[in-house]
Amino acid sequence: MVGHIKSVLIVCSLVLLGLLFSGMAVAHIQQFQASWEKSRWIVDAAPQHCAMIHDIPRFGRARFEQRAGRQLQFSLYVDQPPVKDHSAQVYSEAPEWKHQVESKSLGSFSLQKGKIPLRLPREQALRIYYELEQGMKPVIEFADWGDGQDQVRVALMPVRFREALPEFLACTAKLLYLDFTPLSEQTVFFATDSDRLSRATRKILEGVARDYRKHGNFRIVLGGHADERAGPDYNMDLSRRRSLMVARYLSSRGVPRKVIESRYFGETHPEDPESNQRAWARNRRVTVWLASK
Repeated sequence: MVGHIKSVLIVCSLVLLGLLFSGMAVAHIQQFQASWEKSRWIVDAAPQHCAMIHDIPRFGRARFEQRAGRQLQFSLYVDQPPVKDHSAQVYSEAPEWKHQVESKSLGSFSLQKGKIPLRLPREQALRIYYELEQGMKPVIEFADWGDGQDQVRVALMPVRFREALPEFLACTAKLLYLDFTPLSEQTVFFATDSDRLSRATRKILEGVARDYRKHGNFRIVLGGHADERAGPDYNMDLSRRRSLMVARYLSSRGVPRKVIESRYFGETHPEDPESNQRAWARNRRVTVWLASK
């Protein structure tokens, strides 16, 4: 009898140990964040886009980005992309040196399979942006992309975020601002000192007109540009003539004139800031934006 009781106790102990270790495995947390000493926010500034990038060791990088004519967005790039969709929670937590500040939830988001599992539009990107600006630590939390047994926490360190802000804001201040969110955009190009439409340009515009005749659920905004040569007044007029020429062609192909808006920017907002033939060719253009009515 005593031997039987001992056997039962041993079995029960083994079961409890198994449950304990199983519970410990489920509760394991994988933490990814830059150290206080190595935390950096690096600004990538260009004429048509501005980005602020934060490396997350052994995981990937976070990126705030704004392009000309577009709104701010936040993206999370990963070294090992997930092969299926997941869900994530985002929190704002106080770093170690802010003991009395409470954490708060910033919402639930979907993680998509691929190299950029998380991409947030302006409103949600600004929530993360403002938390970092206030010295808080946004944390993205989700089940691991393997068997889902571990919890993964990816933290964005606020250290040196404010140091990068002036350069980032100076860059975004120079970007072309649009008072609408484009649904899509295409660009057509022009020869030097000309507003004539090339065969390639007409082919692109034919496609735009065809889409409008088929769907008719959008408006068209045109942005004319010129390269830096000649004077500012002449370049502004040349960009106006290019924009109006595109508008007339679209109208001749069945697009109502009332849904076409022409804008022109002269030599400002170049696609390429260099002063050479290649840059000038890229800057002699009209951008065709499709927008909601």
